[in-house]
Amino acid sequence: MLRSFDQVRQTASPDRLLAADEEYAALSGSGDYAMPWHWHDCLMFILPSRGTIELKHEGQRQGTWLSQDRFAVVPADQAHETRAGIGAHSHVALYVTRPTLDRFEREIGSLSEFRRRTRTAALFHRTPKLRALHELSARDEGSAFGHERVRRDLSSALLVQCIAEVMTGEIVSGTSRREHGMMLVEDVKQFLLGHLDLTIPLDRLEARFGVSRRHISRLFREFTGLSVGEFQQKARLDKACELLGATDLPIGEIAFRVGFDSGAALAHAMRRSDGRSPTEIRKRVARSGKN
Repeated sequence: MLRSFDQVRQTASPDRLLAADEEYAALSGSGDYAMPWHWHDCLMFILPSRGTIELKHEGQRQGTWLSQDRFAVVPADQAHETRAGIGAHSHVALYVTRPTLDRFEREIGSLSEFRRRTRTAALFHRTPKLRALHELSARDEGSAFGHERVRRDLSSALLVQCIAEVMTGEIVSGTSRREHGMMLVEDVKQFLLGHLDLTIPLDRLEARFGVSRRHISRLFREFTGLSVGEFQQKARLDKACELLGATDLPIGEIAFRVGFDSGAALAHAMRRSDGRSPTEIRKRVARSGKN
């Protein structure tokens, strides 16, 4: 099934269309995303923002997994299939016509290496610069970066950076199902670390990541050796120790910042963990600093 550039651009719902003109379109996708075998009359980049995407194409029909550390390029007229992996996901897809590439070649120089490397579908690592542009480009319209012209400029910068990384980066393989699980656990860990002041129940993780409580618990134990609750507690105590050594904040304030109801509750947890109170830890750090 052919999905032409015009079909992609014109049928996209307004909430998915990040930027577009007559030769280029940037679309967001999320949820239960699945596109059966099809091809475009334009080149496509696909960049997962969260979770994973399974990509099948003419050169690899068994499928490969895309995660947040890599992106894929699928050339025009090459049949492919994409679908969301297990759990919550979102992505950005860039659709680029030949006239756009010809214009870029006139403006930024030869794209012969880019064309050579995109004769078939390929995967490339994402640099920190590309990650930053991707994050800004994918923000909601209601954000500070939601103005149409700003979003168009950010999407254009994202496209140019994708082209640059295809030309200079190393072609990489996709992730396996096991690596997909590892990426999901890393996402959960980062979410927990960003909310140390809150008690995060498994129900909330299930709702956020689209994976059952049982599956999250199993993967978390497999890849960290800890339960979700044990990881939360360890992360809170580690952060409390860091704050005790690096700041003069009252113990009660530190306790509140890392999710304990009181300084007494933090002290009790610390004594159970390694036998030392917050005051003893602070004094020890102070002595080691003097030495």
